[in-house]
Amino acid sequence: MADPDSPPMPVHLDGRTLEGGGQLMRNALALSALTGRAVTLDHIRGNRKGKTGLRASHAAAVKLLAEISGSKVDGDRVGSQSVTFSPQTPQDTLRQKNNRILISLNNVSVQPEYNVHLSSPGSVFLIFQAFYPYLLYVGSRAGSECIKVTVTGGTNGTDSPSYDYAAQVMAPNFARLGLPPLSMTLHKRGWSVGVPEIGSISFFIHPLAPVGIGPDGLNDSELSTQGAKAETETMAAETRFPRINIMDYERGDITCIELTVLAPDEPFSQKKTSGATVRNFVKGQTRRALRRALKELNPSISEASDSQSDESSEQDTRIPITVHISEPTSHISRLYILIVAHTSTGFRIGHDILLRKNLNKRGKKKSHAKDEGQKSDVDVVSDLIDECVQGFMGELVPDSNHESDHAFQQRSCLDRHMRDQIVVFEALGGLHRDKTKTRSQVQEDERYWTLHTRTAQWVCMKMLGDDSMGREG
Repeated sequence: MADPDSPPMPVHLDGRTLEGGGQLMRNALALSALTGRAVTLDHIRGNRKGKTGLRASHAAAVKLLAEISGSKVDGDRVGSQSVTFSPQTPQDTLRQKNNRILISLNNVSVQPEYNVHLSSPGSVFLIFQAFYPYLLYVGSRAGSECIKVTVTGGTNGTDSPSYDYAAQVMAPNFARLGLPPLSMTLHKRGWSVGVPEIGSISFFIHPLAPVGIGPDGLNDSELSTQGAKAETETMAAETRFPRINIMDYERGDITCIELTVLAPDEPFSQKKTSGATVRNFVKGQTRRALRRALKELNPSISEASDSQSDESSEQDTRIPITVHISEPTSHISRLYILIVAHTSTGFRIGHDILLRKNLNKRGKKKSHAKDEGQKSDVDVVSDLIDECVQGFMGELVPDSNHESDHAFQQRSCLDRHMRDQIVVFEALGGLHRDKTKTRSQVQEDERYWTLHTRTAQWVCMKMLGDDSMGREG
């Protein structure tokens, strides 16, 4: 049996496991800082094509988390294939006595403001994933209402959450599941497509509220009920993550759909759009594609006729489709679409897409697309719109190959990518000794889990124990 007064055993993780990308590392380091448990990761991003190891944004995340947690780190340089992260927070007798896994706040020091700068448009939100759980937990030690973290880097890039998805989907869903308010301010957009450009975002992180915990692990109400007034004099403040039983929450009905379009105010080089700008074309085509898809899903949802004008048909749509943001971009290849469904139970379900290929610039002589066997710009953008709408509809209804054979299995109230973000908080909320069982008799359909979701669960079990995700053994 392990000595309760000894430091937690170090963990070794193979970075090629499951998804084998940067998320594995970010989750592992966040949990290392929270538990005081050293971790070594080898073969970092070992499943990635091309260059593996730490990229600039990954190295920045490691350095920032080491700074704010007072940890030692080896291998935090760009290109490193191995990182060892060693928290220095002393262990606490009360914590060990009550078999708590997270570090005590008694010896934690944290600043009210941090800044991190990337020299390239690496994703701001991938860095955010590393420091957010830790600052939620220790933020009450900063002596301020919230902690401000400003990150310069990419706000709209490939294979990572965008500012728009984070602000419209992630933050509201975090709050709906019981986490403290999270707000963010966009100072400037940073793009990894077109001409690379660095942007900036400030995060305002409100910490978890400490609760009173007695020496035997009883909370305030339990101590009061037992009349143990003497014990309250020796109470210590403990911070807890909220207990999240994801299947206790229902999706509800779709009440409205909001659309965000970032695109240039330039006409297409082809004439068949009647001179419409790319931005206006995307707005109109996306709304029409959404109406058609909704009508196919359920004819009673949308009564709009494609022959009607855009304005008049909107009045006949039972589910309102409104434009949340329509913003011009400065480059013809900077094109981004986000579709968000609001539900009657207070959740947001989103799906987004970013153009990955360059469009033709006006004024440059090029052969006709048909002569080159290539698609025109209009066709490229139309395909992008269709792909985004189809992906969004896939978040609302089961795929044909995902029809469950079990009446008591359902997908969760979150979209696939949001589901990835919640795993760490499920595990941290499940560390309480007074665990509660789910109220729902319905199990989550695991076939909707992404590889990122499964990777996050694997990391949590390695760092926190097999029962952190409700599993035994």
